[in-house]
Amino acid sequence: MAKTSLCWQFLGILIVAVAAPPNAKAENVERGLAVTKEWCGRCHAYDPEAPWNSIGNSPSFMLMAKKLESYEPRILTVTGRRPHIALEMQLTDEQLEDVVAYVITLKPE
Repeated sequence: MAKTSLCWQFLGILIVAVAAPPNAKAENVERGLAVTKEWCGRCHAYDPEAPWNSIGNSPSFMLMAKKLESYEPRILTVTGRRPHIALEMQLTDEQLEDVVAYVITLKPE
């Protein structure tokens, strides 16, 4: 019985470690949402209540959350790729990490 309990405790710790971004706090999520609204919301749907608001092929933030493993690196390097270069986005690494923190909150359970 002790082994079973230990296994469940370890599993619980593992789930929390994987689900929570390192050093992510509520303020990171709030800042990430603010950056998202200002810079991303014209083309990408970011509100779970309005997931259809993306323009053309622009992926929604909810889709990015579902496929975070492939989208996280793309979010962190967005300012250097088309079509975002044309927008002359002046975002810091910290702002982009905050956006990732926001996207993680959209990940389905």
